[in-house]
Amino acid sequence: MRDLPIELVSAVVQDVSATVDLLHLRSLNRSYRELVTPHAFSKLHIKNSIQSAQNCRQIIGAASLAIHVREVVYDFRDNEHFRLPPDNVDSADAGSELEEVLTHAFCGITALPKIESVVLNFWPSFLCQESGREICENPFWFINRQLTLLHAIYHGMKTSRLTTLSFNNVILPSTGYDFVSSLIDSPLSHISVSVVSNAEVSAWSASNNINGSLGALLPPSNPTLKSIVLRSPQGAYHSLATRLSSFYYPSLESLVLENIIFDHTPSFDGVEEFVIRHKDTLQRLELQSCACYVPDPATDVRQWSTIWQRWAAELTSLTEFVVNNGDHRYVLFDTDRGYIPHREISTSVYEDDSSSLQVFKDSIAAGQVAVV
Repeated sequence: MRDLPIELVSAVVQDVSATVDLLHLRSLNRSYRELVTPHAFSKLHIKNSIQSAQNCRQIIGAASLAIHVREVVYDFRDNEHFRLPPDNVDSADAGSELEEVLTHAFCGITALPKIESVVLNFWPSFLCQESGREICENPFWFINRQLTLLHAIYHGMKTSRLTTLSFNNVILPSTGYDFVSSLIDSPLSHISVSVVSNAEVSAWSASNNINGSLGALLPPSNPTLKSIVLRSPQGAYHSLATRLSSFYYPSLESLVLENIIFDHTPSFDGVEEFVIRHKDTLQRLELQSCACYVPDPATDVRQWSTIWQRWAAELTSLTEFVVNNGDHRYVLFDTDRGYIPHREISTSVYEDDSSSLQVFKDSIAAGQVAVV
């Protein structure tokens, strides 16, 4: 393979995705190294281990390698289900050492001149430096590590050219972070926040009031943000602490909501008003498995049909609307079981909802735009 034409080698390199294979190619000779290096180091993977974080710092410290890094991905785990461990796990010493090394690594991303994207995946376990075994992490240290790394990333955004930021398995705080609200000139054009569901957090904390605001990690209002994703993939998410009234992004074009519960009464702090506030620029709206909150069985529901009709009248810039026909539900809050389906909704309510949704879709389709 050492004697192959450089054009053929270049074509082969473009089809190789595994980092270990790219590094093997890179070690063959100088020509291969020069050809493979930009591809091998364009995406930097950091596992949740001290050794991996130290390796990352070495790459960031090498100017000849750092210049090629465009994306940093932390602790990617394919097909793993998130589950908080019991709170009696004792991992303080190992967890604090890992946290310190990771903090230094992520604070160093400001030295990456071409960084564009960071993905943080939070899992409540890590690889032990001594034994190589995976150790479950005490929830206190898990949340503390989230806070520390989030702080490092937001601090780095003050001087980096980062444009895309994604968080997965985040436990939102009950109060906002100063390091988020102080990021006046955010460079982000896209942010994605995937939160731990109400049920998972409540089962761990034995409290139904720990759920923080969906806006806790959103940067202050700015003209650069164009796309927002707010997801709770493992179950419903609702927070009475959500305060979205201060957020307005004059360039916002796309909004995705998954498993997010809408408040019973619309307010400037709620999700519904957040959508309306961006009616002049919002072009794509996606709702997956969202629901409307009903305070108690005796209270009249605020029908989805009301929301569909309002959005149809006001979201005049919308060109793509993604929602499943049967994906508009109503939920009650049970002190023991959390958010549960409201079983006493009449057939006429669902029929009215479906009819209004179809009218909304038809009004968008009339402009020859995409409706899914």
